Amino acid sequence: MLSYLHGFHAGNFADMHKHAALWLVLCHLRKKKKPFCVIDTHAGSGWYDLGSDQAAKTGEWKDGYARAKAGPNPPEMLAGFLDHVARFDPVAKGRDYGVREKDAYRGPFYPGSPFIVREMLREEDELVLMELHPREHETLHHRVKRDGRIHLHKRDGYEGLVAMMPPVIRRGLVLMDPSYDVKQDYQKAANAVQHAWEKWPNGTFMLWYPILEDGFDDDLRTSFGAIKASGGVLCAELATDQGGAKGRMRGTGLLVINPPWQFDQQLADIGDWLAKTCKFPGPAQHRINWLVAAQ
Repeated sequence: MLSYLHGFHAGNFADMHKHAALWLVLCHLRKKKKPFCVIDTHAGSGWYDLGSDQAAKTGEWKDGYARAKAGPNPPEMLAGFLDHVARFDPVAKGRDYGVREKDAYRGPFYPGSPFIVREMLREEDELVLMELHPREHETLHHRVKRDGRIHLHKRDGYEGLVAMMPPVIRRGLVLMDPSYDVKQDYQKAANAVQHAWEKWPNGTFMLWYPILEDGFDDDLRTSFGAIKASGGVLCAELATDQGGAKGRMRGTGLLVINPPWQFDQQLADIGDWLAKTCKFPGPAQHRINWLVAAQ
């Protein structure tokens, strides 16, 4: 199912939670001189114009990024991430960021995961991107093709992740955030991450999932609770108990294998702040618990 386009949802409350967590891991990886790799299995188009017709149709970024940017006293690590997003201007970067002169950009802009990672890469680090949607892949290719540290593949992210394990650079992160267009994606994601972890047990794996009224995410937590990673398995959810229509997203969740040291406390502070600052269908709470304790 290749109908999902993230341009309608970029910068929403789920992106705030997911990308702040991504930022935390990247900051940790940069602390050591050893190179790292990041594998992004569902990369999208790379960056988004929040003034576009797609973003205007839903306006979701106004309840996420816009509220977070204007919110008072964010936690230190989140403030760093928000400053990075506020400075992100691909038009000023020109061709290196895939800007096409014929396109009319309005801004502000929001970096998707590929460009959040790209801004944090050093010369010796690598980023592997996968995107199957033909239009999203074409756009992403145009935007990253000038960067030799980035390798883009037009392939299924579930299959591609397992096939690429273990990576040549044995220090790094896998980010998987499918669209979950069909309910089978929950099991596909769980199976792919588990098989990939078995081949790369020291890697950090981060799986994003929407929390819906349907409750399909329950199986994910059960599956990840069986992964006996030495660094533990963490579950973090930012959600409201007031859902609404069937299929409507009422929250956002992350399952993290081998999270870095102090990640849980840093994300707890960020999630608590976002719960008070962003707009949800109802009063939101942030919950963190270890499905598998770190050894």
